This record gives sequence, C-alpha cells and structure tokens, in this order.
Amino acid sequence: MTPTLQRLAAAHALLPVRRTERLVLRPWQEADRAAFAALNREAEGGDAEGWDAEGMQFLPVLERSQSDALIDRLRLATARQGFGVFAVEERGSRAFVGMIGLEVLAGGPESPQAATVHLVCRFGRAWWGRGLAAEAGRDVLSWAFAVLRLPEVVAHAAPGDTRAARWLERIGMSGDAPSAAEPGGLRYRIAAPITEAAPAAASAPVHAAAQAAPTPPSPERLPQVWIDGDGAPRVIKDMVWKAVQRGAIAVTIVANRPLVVPRHRNIRTAVVAHGLDVADDWLVAHAGRGDLVITSDVPLAAELVAIGAEVLSPRGEWFTPSNIGEKLSLRDYFTEARASGVIEGGGPAAFDERAKRVFANGLDSWIQRASSALRSSAGATAASTTAR
Repeated sequence: MTPTLQRLAAAHALLPVRRTERLVLRPWQEADRAAFAALNREAEGGDAEGWDAEGMQFLPVLERSQSDALIDRLRLATARQGFGVFAVEERGSRAFVGMIGLEVLAGGPESPQAATVHLVCRFGRAWWGRGLAAEAGRDVLSWAFAVLRLPEVVAHAAPGDTRAARWLERIGMSGDAPSAAEPGGLRYRIAAPITEAAPAAASAPVHAAAQAAPTPPSPERLPQVWIDGDGAPRVIKDMVWKAVQRGAIAVTIVANRPLVVPRHRNIRTAVVAHGLDVADDWLVAHAGRGDLVITSDVPLAAELVAIGAEVLSPRGEWFTPSNIGEKLSLRDYFTEARASGVIEGGGPAAFDERAKRVFANGLDSWIQRASSALRSSAGATAASTTAR
C-alpha cells in the first residue's frame, strides 16, 4: 500500500456529508438498500445478458442480494481505507440518485505498491441528462485532492462506452492508456493540481450565500460554542448565556433571521441568507475541531462530527463518530414511517426538566474539558517560548 493510502487508512475517517448545488453526497444508510436494488435492476428486460440498447449495456444487472452485498462491501472499504463511495440524493426531494466515490484498485501480489484510487459512479436512469454526474464527479475530485491529498485519481471506460468517456472528459480527466480493468477500454487519469500551499480542508462546499455572510471579529480566546439558532429552545440559549456571563465560553449563534441576544463581547450572531442548508453550510465552514456545536439536526451533526467538532443536542445527547450512522438511519426510518402512515403523529417528546438537566450537565462537562485543553496548550506554548 502506498504511503498516502496508509495515512488515510490509519485516520479511520468518517465518510463526510458533502453538498453540491443540487446533490447531497453522504454515507450509506439502511434505507438506501431498496432504492439501490431498484437502480441495479433497471436494465432488466434487455438481451440475454441483462443489458439493453439504451445506454445500460455497460451496467450489469444485480440481484437484490448482490446489490446489498455491494453496499456492505463499500461500507467496509470506507472503514478500512479512510475514504470511499458515497450514496447520492437530490437536495430538494431527498430522492435517492445513485452512488459515486473512490475505490482502491489493488496492484496485485507482484506489485502491491501499484495500488491506485479510481473514480466510480452509477446513477439511476431517471437522473441522466441533467449534468448531475458531472456535478458530483467534480466535487469528488475536489475532495480527493483538497481534503484527502491524493496525488492522482484514475477511472476506466469500457470499450464503446461513449457515455462514460464523455462524462470523464467533462470533469477534467484524460484518456491516456489502455485499461487493465476494462480490456479493450481506456484508462482515464487526472493528477492533483499543483499549488503553493495545500488548500484548507472542508467537508462540504460553502454555499455562496453563506460565503457572503459577514464573519464577526474573533472574541478573546475561550472555548468556542456555536448554536444552530433556528431550532434551539429558549431555555437552552439562556443556559449558554449564563456560561458566557461567568467568562467560561465564547458563543456564536447562527440563524437566517436577526435574533435578540444579550449584549456581550463574547456573544456573536451570524445572520445568513434564507435558503436550503445555508445555515448548515455556514456552520460547517466556520466551526473548528474541538469546538462545541449545539443542534438537533442529525444530518448537520454528521457533517460536524466528520470535521472533528463536538456536537450536543438541546436534550443533552452527544453525536459521535460511533453513533452518528445509527442516528441517521433511525431519523430516516421514522421520517419515512410517518410519511407512509405507518406511524401517526410523533415528533420529539416534550422538553422537560430532565432534558434541561442532561443538557446542563453535558455543557458543563464539555466546558471543563475544553478549558483544560486550552490551558494545557497555552502552557506548552509558553514553555516553548521560554526555551527559545
């Protein structure tokens, strides 16, 4: 395995959630299995090999068991490699679109150092012809180079697969050699762009409206707390304001409308434009590793956990790398169950005294940890300066 792949495998990175203009690229969920199986049966009714003459001839049919096994293999590869293949959904409808991402092609027992990372994609036929695959492909390549710092990515087009060839060329890849993975086909390649300094890592592109939002001046160095302001109960905000008043934390509250907050140098507001996920994108772009974000939004929590932030719900529940996948699956299950009438009513339980206590305990414990970490960091810096 190359040094780059060894580094990524050792990181045990959670597959992030990435947003493009029209798509969400995210980790796989149990609810994806049926939709992915339907996509993998789209070529049924064609010739004897399960292919048809309308563009599916290079995408073989998979039975449900094969489709499920593919999802399991992709998930396992992500856990082993530190990166992998995303499930893709449309941003507006949340409809399942297909898959796209990066896989490792082994170099074989004779040349293990020749392992390469290649781009794979499969979208449902209903989504063809809209430029969605190109949009997703460019984003995956950006992730590969800006975040994963891969030196190159390759892809393969089967002989005669002009659709795949056009797609790969549209996203900037060039056919440069015969394909070993697709005998008779062509290998495509793109190298990492040459830059003077590595670009800052980000788990999701920042929405244009969020980029335009003003960034307030930094407060004094204190543990940083961010609040998803549109959904946080008033009582939770009051607890946070009290922590600010006693000098324990600095807070930024993010919302798409002006909010009334106490006047204090360590309380900031960030008002972003109205629009789908704009506030979420702003939070992901600005919250840092080790910061605390208070939100009940599970998909947002998944993005924040992936970049190393600590995430606490208003009910005091922690979102962590070990539980976020399960929470995403449960969220989708209950959303679909309510929409189909399997579960009537629902929604979160009443916000009671127990929830307030659990949240207060979670906030206090985080403040203690974060303050201790800052003191240790400051001490180490002072010691280093004295030594020089």
